[in-house]
Amino acid sequence: MKAKKLLDRVRRFLDADSQTQLEQVSSIRKILKQLKEKERQLQDELKHEKEPEAQEVLQNKLDVIYAQRRKGLDQIKHLKENPADE
Repeated sequence: MKAKKLLDRVRRFLDADSQTQLEQVSSIRKILKQLKEKERQLQDELKHEKEPEAQEVLQNKLDVIYAQRRKGLDQIKHLKENPADE
């Protein structure tokens, strides 16, 4: 699954109401796991890449994936602490 599609799924999850979010916690964990695998793959590619422009592109992708994973983890943490909010 492409990173963009995974990020769209995370975005949709974060926009849903709290009841829906609680029901989909396991789903978002699966998405976060896939994003983590994609992040590791890109890190490996970055280590082996020699061209500076390609390194910058890979680093930008890594930054986006990291930010989305962080948002997803923060949202799960928030839902566990305050399930009635939102």
